[in-house]
Amino acid sequence: MMFIKEFGQIDINSIQEVGGKGASLGEMTRAGLPVPPGYCITAGAYRQFVSRAGLAELLAQFAEPSTMKNEDIALLAQEISQRILETPLPEELEQEIVQAFTQIIGHGSLAAVRSSATAEDLPEASFAGQQESYLNIPRSELLNHIKQCWASLWTERAIHYRINNGFDHRQVYLAVVVQQMVDSEVSGVAFSVNPMNAKENEMVIESVWGLGEGIVSGKVTPDHYVINKQNDPLIRYVIADKEKMAVRPLHGSGTLFAEVAEAQRQRSSLSQKDILELTELIKRIEEHYQLPQDIEWAKTGNRYYILQARPITTLDKAPVQVDESIGESEFFNFDPELEWTNLGGVKERYNKPSSVLGWSILEPCDTEGGLYAYRSISKKELPSPLFAANIYGYLYLNFTSLKSLQSLKMLEPYAAVPDWQQFAPKRTWFQELTLTIGSIKAGNKLIKSLAKDFYAMLPGYLDKIDKYKKTDVTGLTTPELLDYIKNNLELAKQFFQLQLPSLSVTEALYNMLTGFMKKWLGDKDLTLSSKLVSGLPDNLTVRTNNKLWVLTETVASSPYLRELLAQSTIPEFLNRLADSAEGKAFQAQLTDFLGDYGHLNVNMDIAEDFWWENPGIVLAMVKGSLTADKRINPEEREQQKQQEREETEVLVRSKLNFVQREIFAKLLKSTQSYMLLRDNRHFYVTMPFSLIKKAVVTLGERLTAQGYLLDPRDIYYLTLAEIEGLLSHQLAWSQGYEKINRRKSAPRVALDDLPSLFKGWPKLSGDAATARKTAYVPSANSGQESALQGVAGSPGQVRGQVKIICSPADFSRFQAGDILVAENTDPAWTPLFSIASAVVTEHGGLLSHGAIVAREYGIPAVLGVKNATKIFRDGQTITVDGKKGAVYPES
Repeated sequence: MMFIKEFGQIDINSIQEVGGKGASLGEMTRAGLPVPPGYCITAGAYRQFVSRAGLAELLAQFAEPSTMKNEDIALLAQEISQRILETPLPEELEQEIVQAFTQIIGHGSLAAVRSSATAEDLPEASFAGQQESYLNIPRSELLNHIKQCWASLWTERAIHYRINNGFDHRQVYLAVVVQQMVDSEVSGVAFSVNPMNAKENEMVIESVWGLGEGIVSGKVTPDHYVINKQNDPLIRYVIADKEKMAVRPLHGSGTLFAEVAEAQRQRSSLSQKDILELTELIKRIEEHYQLPQDIEWAKTGNRYYILQARPITTLDKAPVQVDESIGESEFFNFDPELEWTNLGGVKERYNKPSSVLGWSILEPCDTEGGLYAYRSISKKELPSPLFAANIYGYLYLNFTSLKSLQSLKMLEPYAAVPDWQQFAPKRTWFQELTLTIGSIKAGNKLIKSLAKDFYAMLPGYLDKIDKYKKTDVTGLTTPELLDYIKNNLELAKQFFQLQLPSLSVTEALYNMLTGFMKKWLGDKDLTLSSKLVSGLPDNLTVRTNNKLWVLTETVASSPYLRELLAQSTIPEFLNRLADSAEGKAFQAQLTDFLGDYGHLNVNMDIAEDFWWENPGIVLAMVKGSLTADKRINPEEREQQKQQEREETEVLVRSKLNFVQREIFAKLLKSTQSYMLLRDNRHFYVTMPFSLIKKAVVTLGERLTAQGYLLDPRDIYYLTLAEIEGLLSHQLAWSQGYEKINRRKSAPRVALDDLPSLFKGWPKLSGDAATARKTAYVPSANSGQESALQGVAGSPGQVRGQVKIICSPADFSRFQAGDILVAENTDPAWTPLFSIASAVVTEHGGLLSHGAIVAREYGIPAVLGVKNATKIFRDGQTITVDGKKGAVYPES
């Protein structure tokens, strides 16, 4: 066929023959990209037709277009177009065109008929949109629409465009692309470089329901996605309210606009899987052309088609600056008169920024505990309804309310902050005396009642947990899932009523015990004090570690399992357990363990992995324990600790007089009771949070499958109230997407850049950044003279190699004998202590988890070493002196 070229017969060098659009489609077809089949009617056919129609004389009038008047151009354009439409095609050309349609497109199929100018889509100019395209054209209407494409070269708009861009009208010809029509469910455009800011590491995808005419016509606002090309994460997205969609009409050619079903309007037209697949296609096209590309695409079923690709011609323009910053936290109701603090153990326990959803679940729990404590001591309601605040993702407590309950003696730990005098309470001596007496009475009452009340409520609490645990959340409807989450939240709030004030009581009692021991027995390094609160019976953290030890012994006793764990990734190990009898037995043992202990997680944030959803956390600790030359049975160690505690009690009593012994006996009994409660409460408090997480995971996956979220984890950027509002249609999904995007792009603030005590809104400090650079500079003879000071948490001295552990994801790197360096630890980290030689943390004090467990295991611990995880490096040798509270780095 003289004037017909199939896509497979042309490439990017065929522009003069088939135009830019046709050449690009041929190039992509030959490159193996998913282009719908089609062919081009060459520019030669157009030239022959123009000659046959006798248009040479009319076209010659454009020799000097700049001298022509607009009205003359309009009349001439109309005459040329009319002549093209009225002139019949040569019979031979007509036969070629129809025969190609039957062979390539299919007799009963529909086609897209598109103009393709021979100067179109060149890098120096874009003819896109200047000529016409027609959709859903049957074979019977093909010839007429080809002539309409040719005629579109001579519209007033196209003529003026060429005049303005300096193109010779007589040197521009028109080819026509005939391509099999894709009846797309979703379609759109893509830019392999972000055209808004010219960032080469970003690409943009836009999509609508139905045919691409929805975007091209401007009648439908598309969904908008910005993707990082290096690692494919979604940087931000805007899901539009897509009221209409372009569809194929039941009869005739062209398109029509139909209403989009209500349930689809605010749903994402692309899933995360769609976006990843499109991203790979776009990168392939850009890599092939070695130029940024503007791409049209369509999807039908599970298949994507590329309809067009052309160079982006606008990147030399000044990029639009997109402000991705966020101001003050939207979760903090600013009150310039309120004071806030994260001292008193808060900074130690909540030292990582919480997820938005995690915060919305934790905050009412903490507030419930704060209200209970305040009422118990003051008999009044909290002066401010705000007890807890979210400051850049970190938990802070209302210090204005807290200090109104505490005497100056109890406020001493806060007095070390800068400008303490502006925060110190202004009270007369009589007010101070009255408050002190009242606090002592209330404190004694709490000491007597809190533990009893806690253990009294525990059976009912566990019964409800067991009931909710048996619920198959995947079978719940969406409203039922929300009710399930809220019911477990109410249960968590009831638990927090008692557990939160118990922490304060524990701290007060332990401080009194250590004060007593320092005064009457000279226990300045707390060697005796730590032994008195170690080895307490029924410690659930210790029980968890005992069960983990059993898992470790099972692997250690099986050469097959041991080698499999050592040589495989965690997913591979889990998948291959079913291949052997030993593996199946261990799998059953692991399942039982996770059934009893899988509700544990870190940082009290449901966005963090619980053990049940990530068994790799448990297996990483098993893997680390296997590196120990000699594994000590934790039950035997606990018996030794209990015996040591009992012997220490006898020793202390022998050194006290009668009155001192009576005081000591009462103080020790209460301290031991609350120290045990303090450790056990973490085991219980995570239970409803774990059940909430199961429902949230189900809800996130469901909303993603339905197209309302692009990633199941996007649900963690919404509060529980916002999720409820979106599902009840009280909050538009467009608002939800805006919140997700804004929170994703919010700046991350380091905890050390925030003040520990402030009024109003905190001022960020640059001190932490400076500290990371200058906190430790080794000297030429670096040794034990260059010490980093912290809090002495557990006595002893050890020299060893650092292993920095930031999260449970790092547990598998920890080996026996390593010195554990972390921001902080909690009970979920306890198994690491059984193989660690020492512990160093950035946060914490004498009552921190790290200090207590280190004393339990008899290893040195130094807490509160600022920026320890930044200063030290893996494999570096350091000496930890838990008695002096010092760490000595070596170069």
